[in-house]
This record gives sequence, C-alpha cells and structure tokens, in this order.
Amino acid sequence: MARSRDRRSSLPVFAALLLAAFAACALPARAQERAPLLWFQGTRLIFEHAVAQNGDLAVAARDPGTVRFLERLGAHVSYQPQQRYVVVTAQDRRTIVFTLGDPSYLIAGVRARAPFAPFDDNGDAVLPFYALARALYVEPVADAGGETVLQPRIGALDVRSDGGRTIVTVRGAMPLLATTNADTPDRVQISFTGQGASVAPSRGGPGSQLAGIDVAVNGSPRVPTTTLTLSGAPGTTHRVVPGASPTTYAVVFEGGAVAQNPAVPPPPFPGPADSPPPTPQPGPTIVAPIVAGRATVTDLTIGPGSDDTLAVRVALSGAVRYEWHRLLDHRWYVDLANTTLSGPGRDERPSFGSVQSVRVRQIGTTDAPAVRIAFTMTGDQRVDVQPSDNGLAIAVANAPSPDLARTGVGATGGPPVAQSAATPDPASSDAPWKFAPGNGSRIIVLDPGHGGSDTGTAHNNLVEKDLTLDIARRLRALLTAQGWTVRMTRDSDIDPVSQDNLSKMRADGLANPDDRAYLQTRCDTANNVNARLFISIHINSAPFAGAKGTTFYWYKPQDAAFAQALERSVIPLAGTQDDGTRHENFYVVRHTTMPSVLIETAFVTNPDDVALLRSPSFLQNVAQGIANGVKAYAGAPGAQPLSLRQ
Repeated sequence: MARSRDRRSSLPVFAALLLAAFAACALPARAQERAPLLWFQGTRLIFEHAVAQNGDLAVAARDPGTVRFLERLGAHVSYQPQQRYVVVTAQDRRTIVFTLGDPSYLIAGVRARAPFAPFDDNGDAVLPFYALARALYVEPVADAGGETVLQPRIGALDVRSDGGRTIVTVRGAMPLLATTNADTPDRVQISFTGQGASVAPSRGGPGSQLAGIDVAVNGSPRVPTTTLTLSGAPGTTHRVVPGASPTTYAVVFEGGAVAQNPAVPPPPFPGPADSPPPTPQPGPTIVAPIVAGRATVTDLTIGPGSDDTLAVRVALSGAVRYEWHRLLDHRWYVDLANTTLSGPGRDERPSFGSVQSVRVRQIGTTDAPAVRIAFTMTGDQRVDVQPSDNGLAIAVANAPSPDLARTGVGATGGPPVAQSAATPDPASSDAPWKFAPGNGSRIIVLDPGHGGSDTGTAHNNLVEKDLTLDIARRLRALLTAQGWTVRMTRDSDIDPVSQDNLSKMRADGLANPDDRAYLQTRCDTANNVNARLFISIHINSAPFAGAKGTTFYWYKPQDAAFAQALERSVIPLAGTQDDGTRHENFYVVRHTTMPSVLIETAFVTNPDDVALLRSPSFLQNVAQGIANGVKAYAGAPGAQPLSLRQ
C-alpha cells in the first residue's frame, strides 16, 4: 500500500512542495508582526514562540511561557503525541478540552469556539492562547502603555437555592483575597483585590433569599478590584464561608426563621474540624478569608540589584511586622505577619550565581495569614533587609555574610531590622527540620481525628470521631501485617492530650479542644519516636449537600509525593470522587517532622458519601487503599522512602 502511494504522479507532489515552500516563506513575515507585550501578575510573560493567528496567539502547550502561565493559575495540561485531545484542568477542577483539528472546545462540558483549530507541532500541541486564558477566567486587556495585561477575573457567579437558603458562589481565576463590609444583616459588600470581572454588572434576585447582585470594577488593568454588593430579601441574614477551593468564595443568605435554628449554621469548609472555628458572636456571623486592616502584597519583583546583588522588592498596602530566619542548609526566609498575597505563590530560579531559587507562599491561617519569601542559596550569602514606608527590599549578595545571625525582626516604616544571633532557631536545632526527607524508622503513627468531648462533625446519624477510629483500627491491622510498628494518637474515645500539653493549655487560658497544645500532642506522638510516616484521618462536611469526595491534604514539600501515592491507591478502592491533593496549612501536617498527610475520606453531608460511610466494606476499602499507598510510597519497613528514591 505504501509503495503504491509512492508511485503516484509527481505533479501533485510538486504542487504540494511549492505550497509548502510558499507557506514557509509567508509564515515568518506573518510572525514578524509586532508581538503583543503580555503582562501577567507583575512580570512579563515571555513565550519562546508565539504567532498571531486570527486575533489569537498560537502557542505550544510546553512553551515555557504557557507552562509559567498555567503554574501561576494552579492549572495542569495533559497531552501526549498521537492523541487527539488536550485536557487542561483548572485549579477549581473544571476541565477545558481541546481537540486537534477542531476549533470547537469544551469548558466544563459547555461547547465554545476558538478562532482556529489546535494542531500538533513536532509532538507538542499548539493552542489558541487567548481562548485558553478566557476559559481559565483570565482576560487580555490593553493598558494605557500599549501593553496587553492578562487580567485575572471573577469569571462566574453561581446562585442556587437550597431549602430556605440561597447560596452565592464566586469563582475566580486565582485564589480570592477579599475584604467584607456589611452595613445591614441582609446586605454585604465584598471586594476582591487583584481581580477584574467578566460577569454582568447587575442582575435581579435569582434566588429565593436574594434580591439582587451589583458588580463594580475599579483600579487599573494591572491592579483591579471587583466589588460585589449582594442584597438579600427583607428579613434575611447572611454569612460568608470559605469555598470548596481557594478560587471560590461563598455567601449564604437565610430567612429569619432558618437563621435562628442552631442546627443550620454550616461548619467551616473545606478542611477538618480540628481547624479552629470562628468564635461565636451574637447575631449573624461573618467569617471572611481576609478581613479589612491586613496588608496585601500588591507587587513583587525579582531582578538584579546594585553591587552584584539579587533584589526582591515587595510593595505592601500597609505597614507589617516581619521576622526572618537563616537555616543551616543555606536557606533563608522572611515571614510578613498579617499579610496576604494578591495572587498565587511563585517559584523562581533567577540567573544569579548565589541564589538557586526564590519561593513566595501564602502561609498561616485565615485568622493569622502570613506571606513567606524563601531563598535557597549556594552558601551563607549576605542578606540585607531594608524596610520602607510602602514595602520591603531584600538584597542577596554574591558574597558570604560576615555575621551569621540566625534571626531578625523588624517592621516596614519602622527602624532597621534588629538582629539577634542568640535567639534560638528551631529549624536549625539538632532535631530533624520540619522539611527534612523521610527516615528509616519502622514506626507509622495514625491519628484518628477528634475524640472524647471533641466529636468532630456529625450529620445524618454519623459522628466523625467514631468513623475515624474505626478506619484507623482497620488500617493498623493492615499495616502491622506489612511489618510496620503502628502507634495511634488515640485508641479509644478520649481526648489525646498529654499532661505537659494540658498544663500549657491551662497556662494559656485557652482550655478548648482546638488549642494548639491539643493538636501538638498528636504531633508529639510521632515526633518523639521519629516516626517514618504520619497519617491523620478525618471525615468532611459542607454547608450544602453537593460537596462530596476524598481529599488528601499536605503542607511540607516532602508530604506531596506521599499524598499523591495515597490518592492513587485509595480512590480506586474507595470509589469516591477524587478531589485531589491540596496544599493546606493544617497544624498536624505542618508540625510533624516526617512525611504527613491529612485525609478527608468522605462527606457526612452528601447522600452518596453517607451511604458509603454507613458500609463497613467501604471503611475497610479506605483502610486497604491507605495501606496500599503506604507500600507504594515507602515499600517495606526499613526500605528507602520514595522521596529519596526519585
């Protein structure tokens, strides 16, 4: 067959060659048109090769500019040569599916049309970049300087009624940083910093408890602010609850009779109930992820400074206190207290001799947020911190520091940084650093969430503390059979608080089950025996019945591979919706020194998950899946952990 094709007339072949030659000559001329300067999240987004095509940009999925763009949005692309489909998964788990040769594509199952059809180029998929950006809630906007700003936006407002409540869910391109202003119980204004809006400016009340929504956008194309004004029906009250992901935000409006029912207020979502809940207040309670009065990082630039230094300049919306630490393994970091990022974290590898990487992360809790800027260096380089009235400048020299002070504190707008070489640095002590890789211990510690007077979440006649202990006991038997020594933070219905930590709780005057001393007892169980792995087991809940599935939470870098191994093993056996692995600042995974994961196995507020949780076979399958994940990650007791084998 192939031979017969080779023997066809040479005229069509010659014509095809002429057309190819013409196209090869025409394409460079077209590509030489002045490419738009793209500005995204404080820096230029530079592609190795981008060609204007039908009002869009043709860029490869593996182009460094595309990769950088998707990473900052928390999105992932999947494409293999010889396949027809390119699947992009957004941070909120929506999928965007492109088909090679077809200009139509799907956004969470809804069909849209791109200016041109994606195609394969030497094993890489070439996509319409602007169409992809808009599907991820990012809009190209021209600014006054002639550059194109890729502006993150509020892309959707979902409104639905559930009984006597109306739930408004805001969906954005990036983690939503918000301030709230409520002048009456039935009206709230929410301002999202760093987000434009692609939704209608106003609309009538689409829900039974909602009268209307108004949307206003202020600021510049590079630093926009979107303010939503949500007006409830007369007599309603509202509460703000965290969304199902960092890019979502939810407001619940309830009628007066419903709001007075003590069973109605939803627990914080997502996350385990061992995260401290808001302090009860009389009347409607507003729990916002970000509250007014906190500083925001409005801009952060990384580039060469004077005198052969790498300079990081941080612009802040208000004054902050900060604390820095120098670690023994050539790492240095500064934490900005009570501060939030206006976008996602960053991972940079600057072309500077003494700095290998710069990482910017949102850490802390919703009640006490902080921003960490961390450097990995080739040695003990000199690091200078200079506060100003509107921010902070950090300069890393390409020379060793003459004074290896380990800690320092200061404030923007205040006096120069105060250094103290005598202040102990926990991260540089003899104990294993909290980001240290796995060890050769044969001990695994299981943490059944809650216990005793701390019941955890309870719905549909299911109680979290009972289910977590059931799963942990099943898992202990499976791990013991594999040869592991298993210890549990509790093996009965008790509060596992040590006498030492109990005395700390009393000294602090915070005798409640969510105190840090209470959670530290669970961490101490693992840290004091130098355990190989730590697994905290929980059951989830949500303020509405639609949320379901299994989530694997991690905090330290070494935790991520362990979480992924558990995800791959648990989901096929449990049969639950895969809600993925997520980075969260949960106390028990942050303050354990070994690879640690907190598993939210299922929701006691979802009918499908409830049916599973009532089945002993499901609880056994979850335990078996975790045991399989431990084996896939760590092998047999005494084997080298996965994080070191890779």
